[in-house]
Amino acid sequence: MELIPKFREIVERLETIKRAVVKQNGIKYTSQDARMVALDSLQISTSAVGMWIQCCNSLANFHTKEGVFNETGFLRSVGSGVNKEQTERIMFNHLRLGFMTLTHFEIDNLFHSILKHLNALPRKTGYWNLTDEILGQCSISKTGTEKNILTAFANLRNSLHGNGVHRTSDLELKIDQIEFKFVKNLRVECASWEHIVVLLKANVDILEKVLLSDKIINIKTEIKDDFAFGV
Repeated sequence: MELIPKFREIVERLETIKRAVVKQNGIKYTSQDARMVALDSLQISTSAVGMWIQCCNSLANFHTKEGVFNETGFLRSVGSGVNKEQTERIMFNHLRLGFMTLTHFEIDNLFHSILKHLNALPRKTGYWNLTDEILGQCSISKTGTEKNILTAFANLRNSLHGNGVHRTSDLELKIDQIEFKFVKNLRVECASWEHIVVLLKANVDILEKVLLSDKIINIKTEIKDDFAFGV
């Protein structure tokens, strides 16, 4: 439950960026421009995770009478055939990893849509090349903190394809005193809720820099979102 205020902070931050994009670019708040679609989707995904956590907490409270938790009643309510600890792990792992994947997909898709609109898609595919190009277009260093933060999110997402093992170059960074360490061929140990929330917040800060950069602000026509799937 301590994550809920952090989720709300991210949602509010995204709202601030949305309004700045509308003001600077002259597009409608309800536009299906790729920028607004991505920011909307990130808001919805973040809000949804917060709601699911609160629903689970409310259900647990419902099955607690005079300080005594009715585990059987709770497990019956959620339709679980395993114990409370396993149920909690399954529920929140699914929510955590799904949230991480979906939010990173939205960032990936947004960068792709912007670069396609600018006729600046890199010749080589892949998120690494995509971020190099978007940072370059927005006059942001390709070798600085921003690149590492974007890469860290991709590393988390990609580790799911390797059963939780990191398969590319080593990377270490620290965000708000939270450490991220990716070592090739070793299991990723920085994918907790705290890590994901801190990293998402840092990625949102980069989105603001990108979307409010001179290059993107000067795009006055609607950017088509070819990959939107109606989140």
